[in-house]
Amino acid sequence: MAGQNVVAAAVGPAAVALLGLNIPIVPALFGVAGVVLGRYIAQSVRREGEERVPSRANFAVTVLFALAMIAFSSERELTPFRALGAGASAGFLGLGLLEFVASQFSERVRGAIEGFFNPRK
Repeated sequence: MAGQNVVAAAVGPAAVALLGLNIPIVPALFGVAGVVLGRYIAQSVRREGEERVPSRANFAVTVLFALAMIAFSSERELTPFRALGAGASAGFLGLGLLEFVASQFSERVRGAIEGFFNPRK
């Protein structure tokens, strides 16, 4: 066996074509697992006085970031452990990032509406 190349047999396809995306199976699964684990950790590390996110909203954010992680892992051709890391960081930081973007957007819209109806003279 010395000097010979040994190749392991693959079990199943390496990727699946879905909705025009060529999705690599293992990185996508690792990415989704990272999102789920990151969301679990984020729920357990709440600050004191911070209200708990309702289960429907938590489920919706988890599904949203899991789908985004599948698309991201297929587009960037991530290795499984890079997908796991990216998924965990997206799951952990996801809700805070969404809340920040939503607050910034609502402030901008509120300012535009106030500026339109109450222009400075």
